Amino acid sequence: MNIAGVVVHARPEDAALIQAEISTMPGAEIHGVKENGRIVVTVEDEDYKKTSDAVLNLHQIKGVLSATLVYQHCEEDS
Repeated sequence: MNIAGVVVHARPEDAALIQAEISTMPGAEIHGVKENGRIVVTVEDEDYKKTSDAVLNLHQIKGVLSATLVYQHCEEDS
């Protein structure tokens, strides 16, 4: 399992639409939203490549200024 923590930066006026888009992404979960447009997200996946694709997909959401990987944990399932 792979878990990635990502901080998404957006304009405050775009944050609600971006949150709605993130909530449709498989494995993505929103953990917090700041008034300045920062959104804290985790992405869980079974495949490293899919996790990195999810982070890249966050960049493609209209209104996202940046998506920064701040944490990643990987462990094999037993």
